[in-house]
Amino acid sequence: MKRVVLLLRVLLLVFLAVFLLKVLVWDRRIVGEVEGIFLTYEGAVYREDGLSDWHVGERLGRVRFDDGSTAYLYTVEGEPDWLHVSFGWDGREYVRESE
Repeated sequence: MKRVVLLLRVLLLVFLAVFLLKVLVWDRRIVGEVEGIFLTYEGAVYREDGLSDWHVGERLGRVRFDDGSTAYLYTVEGEPDWLHVSFGWDGREYVRESE
């Protein structure tokens, strides 16, 4: 019984360490830059535009703005050419520029 409790504690500590690493390091890395109405992410350029009906998908990291501030960057579910920058209650949508 003591071994089971010890194993559960170790597993809990490992899970907590991985979770904190993801939240405090991986999700906070800078993955894009915003200059004016344009966002650069993974070599592609996105232009700020409105998307009427969307749902936030996976968190990709953070983007840095001209003034040095940062915000979280998300995918948009079902829209591979769109990204969402979140400011908490508000946000901006960006569409990929055609090449």
